Amino acid sequence: MTQALTNSILSVINEKMRFLITSHLDPDGDSLGSQIALYRALENLGKKATIINQGLMPAKYRFLDREGIVRFQPEALDFEPECVFILECPSLDRTGFVKNLIPDSAVTINIDHHPDNDEYASINLIDVDSSAVGETLYIIFEKGNITIDRNIAIALYAAIISDTGGFRFSSTTARSMQIGSKLVELGADPKYISDRIYSSLAPETIKLLGYTLAGLKLEEDGKIGYVVIDSDALSESGADIENSEGFVDIILSISGIHLGLLFKEVSKDKVKISVRSQNGCDAAAFARQFDGGGHVNAAGFSQTGRVDDVVERVISKAREFVENE
Repeated sequence: MTQALTNSILSVINEKMRFLITSHLDPDGDSLGSQIALYRALENLGKKATIINQGLMPAKYRFLDREGIVRFQPEALDFEPECVFILECPSLDRTGFVKNLIPDSAVTINIDHHPDNDEYASINLIDVDSSAVGETLYIIFEKGNITIDRNIAIALYAAIISDTGGFRFSSTTARSMQIGSKLVELGADPKYISDRIYSSLAPETIKLLGYTLAGLKLEEDGKIGYVVIDSDALSESGADIENSEGFVDIILSISGIHLGLLFKEVSKDKVKISVRSQNGCDAAAFARQFDGGGHVNAAGFSQTGRVDDVVERVISKAREFVENE
């Protein structure tokens, strides 16, 4: 992360007054925590800001937004933004309907840590050394002498532990743990935040997890593991699709797994696939075969078609991929 890019972002924050903040479709812990932290920092500076995403708020992250500052409806903005922050989003199209809310006159700032980012904005800060965008924002705030109060610390800590799996994933670095420690000093309670994200699941989520794992299938002598969430699973459990975040990570706990996949039927002709990998397998390289992307150990993509057909063609490619790795 260069000082010049950081200075450019800080200059825009100082000069502009009206900000739109967004992220990728169906935001996760890093994108939500980062957006909320940035919103609160701008508000504390006397700026006007709004957050709009396409998708839904996963239940386990609602504790970050008790005031309902994150909006999910494609409604007209209350003001015309002078600057638009797009966080943890590799391409502008991945913002969904929010793309159409960005005025041509606005300065756009793209902050991400995915190496396959399209660098589509006026200012592009792609910090591949960060475990999460929340980590990058902490560094920007620190260099800009932007006060990190308790609420901002909580949001940033949640962002970082979400993308590091509670400091367990290979993306975890000494820097991410040092920043986590500083955020604790600033008021982030590790147990409270971890409990909200990992240990406060609704009964419907547990039912969906059980239903999903009961259908686990293994391929290639146990190197590939996959599960499917279809409309029947949602109906049987009473859960919503956003309750399934993190399910794919459980597959990696199986000994010998190289590639784990979660297929989510989001409509009759669309399936979202989450990919996780380990043991030297590259999840992002696999996802790129389907115009997806992500990190070495975490990636994703979408496919059109009936869920059974999508599973068949994706697993066929997965077999070839694992055989050739």
